[in-house]
Amino acid sequence: MTHNENAVTALDIATLPLADGRQVAVPLLALAEVQQYVPAEEGEEGLGSVHWRGQELKVQSLEEFCGLPAQAADAVRTVGIFRARHGSKEPFRALAFCGLAAHRRIVATEMVPAEKPQEGIFSAAAMLGEETYLIPDLPRLLYN
Repeated sequence: MTHNENAVTALDIATLPLADGRQVAVPLLALAEVQQYVPAEEGEEGLGSVHWRGQELKVQSLEEFCGLPAQAADAVRTVGIFRARHGSKEPFRALAFCGLAAHRRIVATEMVPAEKPQEGIFSAAAMLGEETYLIPDLPRLLYN
């Protein structure tokens, strides 16, 4: 057996909370930055925008992006700045969510497939220990 055949590949993921308590999991590399949400100024539409690295990004709801009803604006705590795929006309996307993002290092064999929810736009669901993680439509997230 070669060294590579015996090696276990770990994957770094970011877990993002939905308002209903469920968790979304995305590859950590898809996330450029996480920052505290600053509420929209009076007169701004929706969740407002964030000025990030010389760009003005419209803030969207993670729930709405995933095809779920939007969380209440006063529940939003965090904004994740997501990278788009190479060559996209908009290289970043800002998605707001209700709690704090967390980092996990997992091994693919630790993930047990689970039934994805009927509602929303999810590619898959998986169990990690006792927790179910929803996998969003990553090509859509990365502007594919």
